[in-house]
Amino acid sequence: MSVAWVVDSNCFIHLGQKAEDGFVQDLIAALRGARLLITPGVEMEVATVAFRRCQGHPRVLTALKDVLHSVPVEEADVRALAQRIGEAAAPQDVDLSLMVLADSLGAENAEVVLVSDDFKMTTTAERADLRFTTCPPSTFVERLVDESNDTNREARFRSLSRQVRAAEMKYAISRRDEYDVQRKLTWMVDSLISSSPALAPGDEGMEDAQEQHRKIADLTRLLRGYTIKPKRIEALGDLPDICAPVTKLDAHLETLRTQADEHLPAAVESTSTLLMEVMEEVGMGLAPLDEEQAEIAHRAMAGSFLRTESALGLMARMAGHLQHARRHLARALHLATLVDDVGSERKAMRRLGMVALKSGDLPRAHRLFETAANQPVNDPMEAMSSVVMAAITSVILENTTTAEHWVRHAAATLMASPGAGSVALEKVGRDLMAINRPDLAIEVFDEAMECALMSNDREQLDLVAQRMVTAEFALEKEDHEALPRVRLLLDKLTPVDQGATKAQHISQAEKQQNNAP
Repeated sequence: MSVAWVVDSNCFIHLGQKAEDGFVQDLIAALRGARLLITPGVEMEVATVAFRRCQGHPRVLTALKDVLHSVPVEEADVRALAQRIGEAAAPQDVDLSLMVLADSLGAENAEVVLVSDDFKMTTTAERADLRFTTCPPSTFVERLVDESNDTNREARFRSLSRQVRAAEMKYAISRRDEYDVQRKLTWMVDSLISSSPALAPGDEGMEDAQEQHRKIADLTRLLRGYTIKPKRIEALGDLPDICAPVTKLDAHLETLRTQADEHLPAAVESTSTLLMEVMEEVGMGLAPLDEEQAEIAHRAMAGSFLRTESALGLMARMAGHLQHARRHLARALHLATLVDDVGSERKAMRRLGMVALKSGDLPRAHRLFETAANQPVNDPMEAMSSVVMAAITSVILENTTTAEHWVRHAAATLMASPGAGSVALEKVGRDLMAINRPDLAIEVFDEAMECALMSNDREQLDLVAQRMVTAEFALEKEDHEALPRVRLLLDKLTPVDQGATKAQHISQAEKQQNNAP
């Protein structure tokens, strides 16, 4: 096979539950001498997993030893990836080791597929632009059909694929209250469609729609620097060359933070100019094309334009140009809907909410925060910023019932993971400082300190204490008055008030700031 398969523990668990006698021989024949790649962590996790439906119930690792190859991964590489992703958002270490292995293979220009039904690995890989694709175990088994030249073997693979897929969907649906199951099911179906043979005659309309979806995915991945099959590139025609200018935007954004810190007006000007140039160049290339090709291009490029508009919106907010900020962030929200990225939509709405709060339009800010908070999530912590801001704006608007609802929601998430909660709350506080609302930031930082104490994270505690001192200093210079009802509401985020300990750390932070040159 030309594909390098990196396989996670869940795949072996599914196979152990569903595969029957003859599967090992079928797999060996389909792989044609290739091996499935795993890491030592996977070996440990599935050491006792057996083929339950096979005679003698052999252990999976023993039965498949001839087609498995375990590749050690450096712990430093795993930690580096976790830091790159963000410790709070990163998958478990074994999953990270598989992602490191797959990404390193992808750097060698191989077609690498990580087999896992853990949707967090897929979304994380996309967010971090890692050099591999993913598919669930059921799709992996389905793709083995392409490598089989035996009709009976094909039928067995298809039967196994259906059984595994049913188990995957049943598990996903059972966790519908924990994350956005619709996105995961869509991903599973899309992965199956992209690996399936042509549909039966009479399904031309559905086949055209699936092919267009596949082209959008291929072009998006190509623009992000992934390697895709030459035949898929050929199917895109001139679109890769026409859309190539958008890669200049992502390259520019990588250096933008430093530029913005040093000279904000110049950063805004250079970003705006580049955006106009790219849009003009791409527009001229798309003008002669038909509607279908233009739609493929626009959806594939939407992510790059989204990130650029978001950056312009944040810089406009930093400069105090609220209408400009709102315009750019509204465009970012629109672009997020084109790529069907719930996370980006939520982020754009939250940023628009901050602009509305800064401008004094509390009802609009509240609507934006609530809409963002109600978006589906894989991890409840992803919505923490929106939920807390929905609570704050509710209580300021004197909607006590709604405020209590959002605080209970946030408190449950914080208590489940106070360490990650402290990080999330600290970010909310920084966002409030960015719009000159130290009065609100102080109350949020106070709860972030509580969470840091609960998780016994001294480094995070010191960081938030420094933020608290900065906010208190800013409050002295601002006209905002303390809002007792906000404090009373947010106090319910954590179960206890460790006032003495917090005061000690704040005092230390004040001394450090006073002694700073």
